[in-house]
Amino acid sequence: MGTVGTILKLFSISLGVCLSTTIIEGPKTAFVLLNSDATFNCTVSEPWTIIIWMLKETPVLTVTPKGPIITNPQFEQRNYTTPNSFTSELIISTVTFNNNATVQCNLQTDGSQQAALFVQVDGTVSFMSTISSVEINHSTDIVCNAENWNPEPTITWTVNQTAVDSKMYATTFHPTSGHLFNARSTLNLTLSANAEVVCLATIRALPQPKTAALNITVKPPNQDKAWLIVAIVVPIVVAILLIILIIVIVLCLKRTKRSESSYQNELRKISSRKSLEAAVNDQKSSGLENYGMSTEGMNDCQVSPSIPLPHHVDSWPGKNNNMLEMPVVPVSNHGSRKIAINQYVTIIPTSPQKTKHVTAV
Repeated sequence: MGTVGTILKLFSISLGVCLSTTIIEGPKTAFVLLNSDATFNCTVSEPWTIIIWMLKETPVLTVTPKGPIITNPQFEQRNYTTPNSFTSELIISTVTFNNNATVQCNLQTDGSQQAALFVQVDGTVSFMSTISSVEINHSTDIVCNAENWNPEPTITWTVNQTAVDSKMYATTFHPTSGHLFNARSTLNLTLSANAEVVCLATIRALPQPKTAALNITVKPPNQDKAWLIVAIVVPIVVAILLIILIIVIVLCLKRTKRSESSYQNELRKISSRKSLEAAVNDQKSSGLENYGMSTEGMNDCQVSPSIPLPHHVDSWPGKNNNMLEMPVVPVSNHGSRKIAINQYVTIIPTSPQKTKHVTAV
């Protein structure tokens, strides 16, 4: 039995030398996002002896029938076997820009096959300005920005889920620091109805494009201008009305103050007049009015014919009847009254005699 086993073993070795191992399917080029994992597969026929994975022509992982030999923790391996083949899967964890290189699956008996690894960066997508409405059939520029991408992203547009012809928009690119790029795409659009406008940015590493969307409402002509005119005119009219109202209030206040001042002046005049009349009445009541005085001319002097002139004769016996009559006092006019006052004084002779004064009113 032992002899038979040894013979079979030697036969299989010689058969493996004659029938060399081949690479059935080599690795494929991969586009991977930064900081994600990259995988490569290499399928070889049975029997195989050793598989060596190389990056930038440097060995990073060795695979034997007994298992992988790992020298760098960033590189790992999984395997899948069938009766006629063996598949080795290389896993590169948390890729960086330094991993942008050629990946090679190497067999000692059947050469090698290689692929490329591209590490990419997805950035942001946004509109430069948010447009909510446009005038119907009016040409409008819509600008979409894609920032911090690597490599330069591909920008496309859709309107109501229909792709826009590339002749309707233009895209420019600008490099930034850290191997990144910015893109700006301008779409010239003329709408006749409401529409959903979408800007799409994509790179090979993204399974789906990144998007930014706008819902645009189409308005009749000059509707925006009408609102603009209203927004400008209404505040001006309100300001003018407010100024007029302030002027009217000020004029009313001045007129009210003037009326109050005139009324107070009239009250002062009436009070002064009453005070003057009261003073005159006090003077009249406190003194005797001389009705014999007149400020009129001398022609006003007259004797009232209705009042008899009093006559006095000294009737003392033995005395001379000498009498001096006093002149007539002028009549003083007071309204409709005329009062005549006559005074008579008896002249007493030089000889010692009794004197008698008589006053008639």
